[in-house]
Amino acid sequence: MIDLNDNTAGIKEFVSTSIERFRSEKGNFNSIGIYCCPWSGWISINFNIEKTLTETDNNCPDFEYVEFGLLDIPEWQDEYENDNPEFKIGDTIKIHDHDLGDENFNSLIFDYLRPITVEIKDNYKSDFLLQMLDSNLVEKI
Repeated sequence: MIDLNDNTAGIKEFVSTSIERFRSEKGNFNSIGIYCCPWSGWISINFNIEKTLTETDNNCPDFEYVEFGLLDIPEWQDEYENDNPEFKIGDTIKIHDHDLGDENFNSLIFDYLRPITVEIKDNYKSDFLLQMLDSNLVEKI
């Protein structure tokens, strides 16, 4: 079982330090994309300086600076590859059923990342896009 609560501080630190590193290297930005592939265990951060979210079709791979930062969380992939992967969020344990497909797992991680993204957004005057790889789950925050 993976306790996602153990990853929260690291994800927040990754996003915050990536934003500060981008500012120091490239300057200001107008939008940030948080792009995740939970079953492969990674989260990337993407930035736009000139393009808007509309111009990128709300699609992180179309941002101007794709994968500016990449956070590997291999234990997500390791757990996902088990027959009955279990993920703890808060006090709730969710068991992923592979028969339901990847979108079910994407939804679980998307719901986990949404409040983290909302909290981080409060510290920055920028549009945020949260998106799961190969999924219909995408939201402007």
